[in-house]
Amino acid sequence: MSESNKVAIITGDARGIGKGIARVFVKNGINVVMAGKDLKKLENTIKDIKLSDVEVYPVKADVAVPANVESLFDKTIEKFGKVDILVNNAGTAEPSGGKMADPITDFDHKVMDEGVNVNYKSVFYCSQRAAKEMKAKKKGVILNIASVDGLVSTPGTVYGPMKAAVIHFTKVLSRELATVPIRVNCICPGLVLKDTPDRLTDHEKDLLKFIPMHRALEPEDIGNLAYFLASDETKWITGSVVTVDEGITADGGWFAFGL
Repeated sequence: MSESNKVAIITGDARGIGKGIARVFVKNGINVVMAGKDLKKLENTIKDIKLSDVEVYPVKADVAVPANVESLFDKTIEKFGKVDILVNNAGTAEPSGGKMADPITDFDHKVMDEGVNVNYKSVFYCSQRAAKEMKAKKKGVILNIASVDGLVSTPGTVYGPMKAAVIHFTKVLSRELATVPIRVNCICPGLVLKDTPDRLTDHEKDLLKFIPMHRALEPEDIGNLAYFLASDETKWITGSVVTVDEGITADGGWFAFGL
């Protein structure tokens, strides 16, 4: 199936899942706008995934800031004239100054605010502007990247709850936009490699033996599902939450790890 001439905005880090989704989209003829805080990283990623017959365009933007989101979409419309697909991938489990798994009694308010802003508000702001653009042409796809941490109880009172909020937001927004139609779906990954196996932390390596399939996902595994859900082949799928988690949630979630 070919999705040639479509335009997708992908938010978030220029490596890991964001890079994996961009790589799959580009291979399948989708023009990509990559949005992130570090323009140099975006440019390096683009050099790695660029193909001659599609456009990959970097935009420096902190999508937790509404003005940045407006600028991102304005630049995309100026260059391509439309937005067909939005992938809300921006998120963080380790904001500056703390970790999302810190006990609530140790949680710094600034860290909590950053976690809420990046993991939830960015999804809201980008989806809000995307809905405006997509309503005008009566078609579009919004994909939210959440986590299995939004489906099962894990340490930390911000990251998991914010991903659960993204899951619920997906369902609410899918109903609101269904008659346009704009399809809204959510992907919940398990353990995903950042770049290569040696990027796994010692803790993550320990987790592999408890994961039913005994492996971590490649970023392109998420990219393949994102491409499928964004394609015209899935025109009747909306409001769905799809796990790609190597069997984690089927095996009792992270409880199986004693977390």
